[in-house]
Amino acid sequence: MGELFAVMAILWPAATLVVSALLFWVGVPVGPVHLWAGLLIALTVARLISGGWYPWIAAAIGAAAVTVGGGAALAWLYDFSGDGQWYHLPAVLALSQGWNPFEYPQLGDWNAAFEHAISEKPSAAIYVQHYAKGTWIVAAAAYRATGLLEAAKVVNLLYSLAVFFLAQGLLRQMGLSRPWVYGLALAAAANPVVLYQVPSFFVDGQVAALCALVVLLSLGYLRAPRSFVLLLLGACVVLLVNVKFTGVVYALALGAGIAGLSWVGGARRAASRYAVAGVLAVATGIVVAGYQPYVTNFRSHGNPFYPVLGSDEAAASAMAGQFDIWAPPEFMAMGRVEKLARSLLAQSGGAESMPRWKVPFSVAKRELYIFFNTEPRYGGFGPLFGSVLLATLLVFIVAAPSMDRRVLVSAGALALLLVSSALLNREAWWARLSPQIWLLPAVLLSATAMAGPKWSRRVGALLVLLLLANSALVATLNWGRALQKNRDFRVQMSELKAMAKSAPPEIAFHSSFRMVAEYRLHAMSIPYRRVPKANCQAPVRFSYPEAAQAAACPASGP
Repeated sequence: MGELFAVMAILWPAATLVVSALLFWVGVPVGPVHLWAGLLIALTVARLISGGWYPWIAAAIGAAAVTVGGGAALAWLYDFSGDGQWYHLPAVLALSQGWNPFEYPQLGDWNAAFEHAISEKPSAAIYVQHYAKGTWIVAAAAYRATGLLEAAKVVNLLYSLAVFFLAQGLLRQMGLSRPWVYGLALAAAANPVVLYQVPSFFVDGQVAALCALVVLLSLGYLRAPRSFVLLLLGACVVLLVNVKFTGVVYALALGAGIAGLSWVGGARRAASRYAVAGVLAVATGIVVAGYQPYVTNFRSHGNPFYPVLGSDEAAASAMAGQFDIWAPPEFMAMGRVEKLARSLLAQSGGAESMPRWKVPFSVAKRELYIFFNTEPRYGGFGPLFGSVLLATLLVFIVAAPSMDRRVLVSAGALALLLVSSALLNREAWWARLSPQIWLLPAVLLSATAMAGPKWSRRVGALLVLLLLANSALVATLNWGRALQKNRDFRVQMSELKAMAKSAPPEIAFHSSFRMVAEYRLHAMSIPYRRVPKANCQAPVRFSYPEAAQAAACPASGP
């Protein structure tokens, strides 16, 4: 049942994306049937490989329960993240309102008023027009089908559960006992990058889960080649390529590395089929599903990754200073390996100053606040992760002479591949930009559990528990803060409704978040009049982030 659940969880969004892209080609924008067409394809494929009706029905019921329950919970949790409201949500709204990016690559060619409304700054429109759109397309299809915009974030839960079930199956095949199977599978799925982005439309958590799925499906296929596993792997690659530009880099790096290791290991026939399937999946993801932005970016700017790579006056204006404010200049000047090491072993926090070394396995109170948001910088995998990783490396090295050579080499090679793929990104120190680093201790501890001496397995079991405690702490902090913000927001909306009973209040919006704030007011049937500046002494401030809240005042006149 777990494997079938993973099939549905992967193929549903992948099929929805491909169906939407194919319809874009013939001039049809995202509509309410796209999501259900994707679901029908996913259910049909799952039934064909299920071997019987009972496991298929059980998996379908489980997928329905997660989708409905998780979707309802996330529909209640508004995304108050900066990037989520700045350009992710406006992109979803544009697609759901009829924008066909294949037909109109530039927003202004479709709706100039919409492009202007996103933000007074040019960067939001540039991001919407030129960034990968897979996540936005799937979210727009979910919104059109259900009328629940925020519920589209449920795909974050589906991907994470797919990681759990596929990891569980692979570890069981490797002969590990049940406690190890469940502990390691849960640890692999509970990536903190996923956890602190679940309530938002940030896409790095999806990159994290899809990278894990690519690794798991690759290992599963090379261990026992099955055609449907290649299909699932291809679906993950198509999704990964269309979540974010770095998805292309990570898909190619992980796929090429695993194919090469398999070839050297003697499984040349399976490695060849794997490599061919991977190339076809990347090509499909870029040329078919990702025609806009990859092909259109190349045609208009000579670079498929515009505006991140390659630049012109508009891109320079949109991205001015962004790479200079991530961390202090002296930190940014370091090599990428040194930055990664310093960040992993530092106290968790923002990057206002240089990272602070931390006492291993300690947790300072000031580290916890950073996990209220969606993009912690130093120590972004949680306050215990660096210590657990360091201890795991020590255990693995000390236990190595006693381990089976094949297990030792395979785990070491996979760990090096994960690090190497992450370091292709010059800012791999930032957890959300290199989320596959989270898999390192899970890979090495799996090898220790399989072939390590008794003492190393005991220490490894403790380290797995610490990994899980680290993830639980991050989730508690982030989700608790999300709940608090949403309760506060509903109180703010009650105040606005009371104010609007006499006359529509005057509201001044922050330019970067005006579109989303206005959308929410319309959805709640709260009338208002937009003004450039709040003209009362004690305006009702609402929404988040706090530094960019809108301000409402009672109506001052006709």
